[in-house]
Amino acid sequence: MLNGIYTPMSGALAQEKVMDIIANNLANINTVGYKSENVTFKVLEPEPQKYYKDPLPPANYKIDFEKLMPLRGNEINYVEVSGVDRDLSQGPAQKTDNPLDLMIEGKGYFSVNTPDGMRYSRDGSLSLNEDGLVSDKFGNPILGEKGVILARDGFQVNARGEVLLDGKIADRIKLVTFADDHKLEKVGNNHYFWSGSDDQIKPAEESRIKQGFLEGSNVNPIKNLTSMIIAHRSYEAYQKSIKNMDSMMEKSANQIGVVRA
Repeated sequence: MLNGIYTPMSGALAQEKVMDIIANNLANINTVGYKSENVTFKVLEPEPQKYYKDPLPPANYKIDFEKLMPLRGNEINYVEVSGVDRDLSQGPAQKTDNPLDLMIEGKGYFSVNTPDGMRYSRDGSLSLNEDGLVSDKFGNPILGEKGVILARDGFQVNARGEVLLDGKIADRIKLVTFADDHKLEKVGNNHYFWSGSDDQIKPAEESRIKQGFLEGSNVNPIKNLTSMIIAHRSYEAYQKSIKNMDSMMEKSANQIGVVRA
């Protein structure tokens, strides 16, 4: 009988996660370089033949173990969240004409030197910190291939990411790619953390830079709003199923089998 509650409960918990992810997508619809996320599910297959031997009766309990009926595995399919996939497609170009706004075309991430270590970002809304270094909006220096980038009047970046100061190449924006971008972990401030080995980080040779542009969020608001409505209705259906099953269990416990005079 409890399986009748556990099954819709697993579905309700999964839909709750869906609504959390969609809400986060919509909240970041105007975040520079934000990548939309989607929830994926997996079915937990039934295991009716699986037996669990514990707990066993005490040693002085005289019974043949061959005749002892142990606990059985679940006999109904359940669903759970298997992961959250990130949509890595290119966001729309937004023209700003600000020379400190840089947009990455293609794969690649800016290398950001933060107090917590190296971080990576697609957010190209840059600025100059108090030391005159090209930094993100939080004051963390953006790295070039030679290190930090000192900027002044006439700061220019060509399509190859080369930094031009007074018409001369001073450095090149350090853009990197990874063996598997989906393994980048979000750590706040529009930054990602790479927990893998350094040999899986490669220069983004095929990426290009557009100065005076920003990459917009790739969130599709209509698709996400539609998905939120579907998830909400599914959640309500699971709630009703749980409530109905709970009512049936209450009646079976309190009314069925009652001796009436």
